[in-house]
Amino acid sequence: MLRFTIQGKVFFTTFALAAAMAALLLGLTRWNLGQGFSRYVVEAEIGRLDWLVKNIEDAYAQNGNWDFLRGGREPWDRIVARTARADVRPPRPPRGANPGAGDPPPPGFEGRPPPPGSPTDAGGWPADLLSLYPLLSIRDASGQVLAGNPRPEGLAANRPIHFQGLVVGSLTLQAAGTEEARDAAFLATQMRNLWLSGLAALLLSLVAAWLLAHHLLRPIKALAMGARQIAEGRFSVRIPVRQNDELGELASDFNAMAEMLARTEEFRRQWISDSSHELRTPIAVLRAEIEALQDGVRTADEKTLVRLLRHVLQMSKLVDDLRQTLDRDDGQTSLELASIKPLAVLRETLEEFHPRLAVADLALDTSALPQPDPGWRIHGDAERLHQVFANLLENTLRYTHPGGRLKIAATVQAGNLRLQFDDTPPAPPEQAMPRLFDRFFRAEPSRSRLYGGSGLGLAICKTIVQGHGGTIAASTSALGGLCIRITLPRERRDGDNQNSAGRG
Repeated sequence: MLRFTIQGKVFFTTFALAAAMAALLLGLTRWNLGQGFSRYVVEAEIGRLDWLVKNIEDAYAQNGNWDFLRGGREPWDRIVARTARADVRPPRPPRGANPGAGDPPPPGFEGRPPPPGSPTDAGGWPADLLSLYPLLSIRDASGQVLAGNPRPEGLAANRPIHFQGLVVGSLTLQAAGTEEARDAAFLATQMRNLWLSGLAALLLSLVAAWLLAHHLLRPIKALAMGARQIAEGRFSVRIPVRQNDELGELASDFNAMAEMLARTEEFRRQWISDSSHELRTPIAVLRAEIEALQDGVRTADEKTLVRLLRHVLQMSKLVDDLRQTLDRDDGQTSLELASIKPLAVLRETLEEFHPRLAVADLALDTSALPQPDPGWRIHGDAERLHQVFANLLENTLRYTHPGGRLKIAATVQAGNLRLQFDDTPPAPPEQAMPRLFDRFFRAEPSRSRLYGGSGLGLAICKTIVQGHGGTIAASTSALGGLCIRITLPRERRDGDNQNSAGRG
């Protein structure tokens, strides 16, 4: 089956459109040229009959009406013939002299000389008048033909006949048509030039169509090649952006997609590596314990079984944590939402951790929490929110130096509940802040493993907070340690007022 490429479609469509436009323009030009040439000829011819129009006006003035032309065709023929003879006679003698032989012309047709140089035939008739005579006619003011060509049709030119400032009639000259030799020769010459011009335009359209197709298809081919390379797993491919148009934007978007895919692949490899590394330790311990039991080095007593169970629970927790962070990617975070009081959940969590904070010599500052509880509510999962608070407190216990302090504040701004956790040194490096919520990321890997961290605590916090429609961010605390800010959409209740909503 013949494959018709986009480049071929663009090329042939552009060329066909140009050819159709050229043919249309040629046809219209030929028609307009024929009409325009005929109009030009008839206008030029009647423009040379000003002397005849003047004579007719003089005759009308002497007779006062058109009755002298209503006697059929013969009066009109006689008037034209006498006018023609008068135009080639010597100038008339002074008034009173013998006007000479021949019938006198009708009143007013004594004859005015045509313009100098007017050609005459062998019999003395003006050649122009003889050739135009069958095409001439006189009409009255209502348009009725009085004499001459009884049915002037088609293209014609008119010259008004005036009497005392009013138009009393007109002299009409019908176009002779374009079939005459001079017209045909003129049109043939012009059409030959038009065809040459049309052929040149088609050749130019061919070149323009090819250039346009090449210009449009080159970036598309580059994109197609890049897409094939991406499909093969080569995420480092980039498309050169050479155009500042929609195709250039498409190339930029392709490069952005390739960059995102490259980062995703890097994260995927890192995630697999980190997951394997985290699972390797408890699995290795379990293997060693079981092999020791098989070899008789250890006995299957209660103490050994407790150790094995602890390692199994550690792996189970790690798997659960991984599952929770994976839910963030597919938008399937499992939450049991209800109307809850987040500050009450926070205070319960603080009560649980208060003994451990005291043992770690860490002071807890809750002076920035509203007292008494204002009853702020959110639409959320109390158990999952408790997990977020527990992870943040666990993070402070692991990394804050003894003798330090944890300050917790809560405010409401723009209809959102804002919680802030500030602790004292040490603080993660500034460059590590954007990645604190990534899976398995540790600002200090050795220290994190020393304290039993899997690098998933903050990633889980982010998953749960986003599941509540909120945001979580990290920065350097004013106390010198880490600052975690959580924003959750507050549930509006009928009893809320503007002052309560705007507190803080």
